[in-house]
Amino acid sequence: MLKITKINMINIDNISIIISVVLLFLALLSPIINPFFRKPKQTRYAGFDEDNLDQTTEECDDNDDEEEVVNNTIQKNLTPISIIFTPNNDAESLSRNLELYLNQNHCDFQVIVVAPKGDTETEDILKSHSSNPRLYTTFIPTSSKYMSRKKLAITLGVKAAKNEWVMIADISCMPQSDKWLSTLASHCSETNNLVVGYTKFEDDAPSFWKFERLQTTLYLIREYQKGMPYGCNSNALLFRKSEFIEQDGFRGNLKFIRGEYDFIINKYGKKGTIDIDLSKDGTLIEQTPPKKLWVNKHLYYMESRKHLRRSFRHRLLFNLDQSIMHVSYLTPILVLSYSLLKEHWFLTIVAMTVLFVTIILRTFIGNKAIKQFEEDIPAWKIVPYELRIIWQNLSYKIKYWRANKYDFISHKI
Repeated sequence: MLKITKINMINIDNISIIISVVLLFLALLSPIINPFFRKPKQTRYAGFDEDNLDQTTEECDDNDDEEEVVNNTIQKNLTPISIIFTPNNDAESLSRNLELYLNQNHCDFQVIVVAPKGDTETEDILKSHSSNPRLYTTFIPTSSKYMSRKKLAITLGVKAAKNEWVMIADISCMPQSDKWLSTLASHCSETNNLVVGYTKFEDDAPSFWKFERLQTTLYLIREYQKGMPYGCNSNALLFRKSEFIEQDGFRGNLKFIRGEYDFIINKYGKKGTIDIDLSKDGTLIEQTPPKKLWVNKHLYYMESRKHLRRSFRHRLLFNLDQSIMHVSYLTPILVLSYSLLKEHWFLTIVAMTVLFVTIILRTFIGNKAIKQFEEDIPAWKIVPYELRIIWQNLSYKIKYWRANKYDFISHKI
């Protein structure tokens, strides 16, 4: 007598179909609810009249160097800029990068260095460049208390600036070309009050740091372009001197040791008045920081974000993305485990297919965005890094809970 065995693979009931549809829906939804899927728009240069530029090019003689004529025309129409650097015991970076900023191909700019009084190495470097008419130096006293020394240095630099448009930048970063300043200045217009320049790590930085920074940048760019500016993870920020002084600069957050870029964007950012440059010429390369400095940056942010407007809205989108991503991975894994246990081969095939499709789609979309920003991050690391982000943030949160909260402010007991 033959014994007939029922094959579960053929047993496709309504519940199996519903589960399969849900899995397929998650596989299609997950790659879309994703910061790498939301492509930022690169804005056009706003600092010169393109019609005037075309007319000037047409009028040049045959013997003229057209490229030189175009460059001179652009330069004449670009906004004068004052760049503020606030090195703090970082004479090495000042020595390496100051010349790159002083030699920018820009018609009218000044470089202001505000350094702590008594830093002899920094003072010696500044003295060696004292003959450069573009350089202006000043010092903050060692006795300044009850406020962030960096915010104090920036405020002194703004007051010393001779131009309306002021930039704060980190001396640990280097511009990729001598057109860096002109590229950013081309975004300074009557309708803008803030301009952000893109910053990336140098090649030897850990790939996870590059990934995390790029992901954060994509969230911030979206908020700039949606008129909801929240913070800034760049190292170059342009703003108006008059507005900064009229609205009392950093008043309201002077006690917080870090967060200068975030507070300026958050306080002065308005709908339709902030621009960002994502071009290669407008990019700064940041020297890879020590791991301790990298971790401390996250801890300081966890303190300052409690005092930033629109913080809930900013974190809501991130939490939504993370939730959908984890559900899109966890659900097919659970279904796969159950189907293997019950020998339900139809669900096994569906779950494995959906998991594979989710990984492929998220990798493809992430890799496309990474290439757009010319970051060196292997495609196979994208999914592990996406999953790591939230758990890495949790580790920072635990460190923040355990830290002495007075470490984040200048007011000590």
